[in-house]
Amino acid sequence: MIQIRQGLERLTADLTELRESMMCRPVDPTPYLKQLDKVVGALEAKSNKVSLPKPPLDADEVWAHWRLLSFDLSKLDARQIRTLCVSPKTAMKARLVGALGNTQDPLKRWINFFGFVQAYFGQWRTMENPESVEKLIHNMLSLGKISRKSKTLDLWRKSLFFFSEEASRRFGKIILKNHKSVQESCAEYGIDPSSTLASAAHEYAAEAAAEELVQRDSLTGQELALKELQWISNHLLTSALSPDAYRRVMSKLITSRMADGMPPLRSALVNLVLDDERLGDPRLAYCAPNWRKIPDARGRLLAWLAKEMLQLFFNTLVPRDDANRRRAEFWLEYAKKPGKIKDFQVAVSADDRPKIRATRAETELRYSSVTGGKTSAFLMIFEGYGTEYVVIEFSETNNAAYIYQRKTFEGRQITIRSSSFHLNDNLKDRKTATGRILHVDGIESWETNARRQLAELGIRP
Repeated sequence: MIQIRQGLERLTADLTELRESMMCRPVDPTPYLKQLDKVVGALEAKSNKVSLPKPPLDADEVWAHWRLLSFDLSKLDARQIRTLCVSPKTAMKARLVGALGNTQDPLKRWINFFGFVQAYFGQWRTMENPESVEKLIHNMLSLGKISRKSKTLDLWRKSLFFFSEEASRRFGKIILKNHKSVQESCAEYGIDPSSTLASAAHEYAAEAAAEELVQRDSLTGQELALKELQWISNHLLTSALSPDAYRRVMSKLITSRMADGMPPLRSALVNLVLDDERLGDPRLAYCAPNWRKIPDARGRLLAWLAKEMLQLFFNTLVPRDDANRRRAEFWLEYAKKPGKIKDFQVAVSADDRPKIRATRAETELRYSSVTGGKTSAFLMIFEGYGTEYVVIEFSETNNAAYIYQRKTFEGRQITIRSSSFHLNDNLKDRKTATGRILHVDGIESWETNARRQLAELGIRP
């Protein structure tokens, strides 16, 4: 109790001292406001003397005016010359390049030279007589005619190859060597990332990176290969890469021996393809044009998908017993060879959908539905002797596999990509079926009979 009383006494003493100090006295703002008024007045007086920036000139209008002056640069003022040098519309025109070659004074100004170089990068070697442009830039850089301290200028002086036909290849190699993104590399070397040169270097780097990865397949471990693919995907297979270049790169990766020998890498490639509109699922009609120029890659990817989905179908929807294991192994023989299964579709019954939702497949399973029964189905397209066939295997036992000519199967207002199939009317129609595969052993195994039956149609593993 004594300690509490002593504490209260100390607080009371401190409060009295605070009231008597300067901190408790009111502050007069008048002198501070007067000083602020003076500063504001000085700024207002100065603002009246500052001229507003002039709007940029129109390059086409300046060019037309220059034409009237018989293309004499000496008759243009500094703003007009700068406009011609930095505008992509005029900078690379042969008439201006020739005039600047005769009198290089305009390009001695850094703002003019920088804009001129950016116009060159933007139209890299697509302008008339690119050699004359490159010779002019080389002279300005190598002879030290631009008196300005600039890191970008120093880099250009040390890297004159940027102004040659070798620029895209060598810049692409720099991107790979430094393991930096195209955006970062362009910023470092003062190049507009949307320029023609940046795009060409991007394409070279992406294709070279893929080539380097697949060439290391016998020496590269799985973990390192996946890490490198991740870097390529994040930094080179970006939306800035042209669709044609993207398809060439992915084709190289998909058809490589490395992808065949590394299932995790294969799954990563499948996911990359399915998630990118530049390729997409080759089974879908709107994606088909994307694969037209790379048929080998399309066949390989379809084989991967068919094999993975067959395994998922049998592992998830089919009862696990020896008879069904034999069915899975039989069809996987046909799925292993690229291009053998031309297309496929999974059709799932209402009873089996919870099993599909519960699975954790690495690749998203797109499926149709089955009505009129509890069994699910796996539909496959095969190429026979000049005829395509639809072969349908079912999840439940005691169901034969049905074989149809594709034109007959799809002549009943359905296609393999239909969203729904009726079990008996569409999938198990004996009247229109070409044949059936019975999973019953006789003198020979059912597999032997089935291979013979399919071979007679021109379908072999």
